[in-house]
Amino acid sequence: MRFVGREALVRRSREEVLAKGHSLGLPIVPVNTPEEFVSEEQTRLRGYFRSTGFPQLGKAPFAPFPCQLSRTPVTLRRPAPAPGESDDPGFAPREPIGTAARNDGPPLAGLRVVSFGVGAAVPGLCRTFSELGCEVIKIESRASLDFLRRLSLEPEAMNRSWPFNDENRGHKSVCLNLRKARARELALDLCARADIVVENHQGGALDRFGLDYESIRRVRSDVVYLSSQGFGKGGPLGEAPSFGPLNAAFSGVAFLWNHPDAPYPAGSALEHPDHIASQLAALAALAALEHRRRTGEGQRIEMSQSEAAAFLLGEFYLEAPLTGRRTAPRGNSAEFACPHGVYPAAGQDRWVAIAVVGDDAWKRFQKLLGWRSDPALAKLPGRIAARASIDRRIAAWSRRRNAAKIAEVLQAVGISAMPVETAEDQRDDPHLAERGAFVTLEDPEIGPVRHVANPIRLARARLETAAPAPCLGADTEAVLTGVLGLKRSAVRRLIATGVCA
Repeated sequence: MRFVGREALVRRSREEVLAKGHSLGLPIVPVNTPEEFVSEEQTRLRGYFRSTGFPQLGKAPFAPFPCQLSRTPVTLRRPAPAPGESDDPGFAPREPIGTAARNDGPPLAGLRVVSFGVGAAVPGLCRTFSELGCEVIKIESRASLDFLRRLSLEPEAMNRSWPFNDENRGHKSVCLNLRKARARELALDLCARADIVVENHQGGALDRFGLDYESIRRVRSDVVYLSSQGFGKGGPLGEAPSFGPLNAAFSGVAFLWNHPDAPYPAGSALEHPDHIASQLAALAALAALEHRRRTGEGQRIEMSQSEAAAFLLGEFYLEAPLTGRRTAPRGNSAEFACPHGVYPAAGQDRWVAIAVVGDDAWKRFQKLLGWRSDPALAKLPGRIAARASIDRRIAAWSRRRNAAKIAEVLQAVGISAMPVETAEDQRDDPHLAERGAFVTLEDPEIGPVRHVANPIRLARARLETAAPAPCLGADTEAVLTGVLGLKRSAVRRLIATGVCA
């Protein structure tokens, strides 16, 4: 496929390919550098990056929290403290408002979420909210299937997709074909009974169905409504189709996630922006709920998944303006430590990650490996200059040894090291087992399946274990009768006429 693509595109400019792709409605973006993402028209028109005027930053592009809250917008109130600077004044104290939250159950018990989520970004948020105690109702349809349901080794086995079944734990499934007016009415009625409404369809889709924020606010004035698109609302890409890999490429993540000598940008098979965006969106929604608890006021939250990816890479957008040095892929190396990398270990495709941070740690590392002390390597700049030769020496030492044993002896002298674990390694990891990192759930079609548990532990409240993902439409009758008060016979007619399909 790469060869065919190269032959088709090699004689065309990037601008020409992008223009043609957009005219055809294709999901296509450039593989940007961080500097290119800052200067993209979409980024500039949305005004994502801020010029803070803070000491040492000046007008350099600062990547703030990526969620735009309509009533409680994000503000940058103070710069990071300088080394040794006293911050005794801190932040002004805030008086508690309202009654203290109960701590005998999940923190958000009694709240309802209506989700128009697909893929990973919004379903991941909803899974977190189900663990916090919310009832989550997912609106979906056979007429426009969540694309994750199609990712299955079994054709037409829409309930057996492992990506869908992981992301959509804790959901109830209600089938509503939003192309039909009656289905849109029912969806609006459900939203009127929801505390939170979330969606990440292609930009403008929910607006055309009359399920945008303003329409729902008319029937539920204090609703918290969150939209998350790949490139955000507005701008030339506001209604462009998008998926996780495109968001990573557009923001500069795919460009950076590579080795410096690689022939082309590799990126990662992990849809990094989706999973980051889901948890940042959950944080924004919690803030909006707290504002509503204090004031009774709902609000709209809008988030670009590309900007969510940029938020956790903020220093790379500052690098060129502040140093004059353009960003470049660095592989596993780091400027604050050397050695810092992933090295081969004994066995087939076995590796160990090692980070020697600080000159004292380097002395301990040398001693453990039996290397003669070299004054030229005593300080970090000297080690960085000799990085390639140091990495070769470590690889020659590590490839004859077991990865777990390497990590064990290095950790014993205070040096960060861990085996690079496979999924099978993690399932058998005694530390993860002791922490309850995995849960076994009874999938309605597959049977017992192991899933990752929520890693957060709350001291004063408990979390729910998110239930298995639902079969398509499994909760249609229960929700429409229990929440909207429809009769079972009416629901059966809705199914027969394709409204609930």
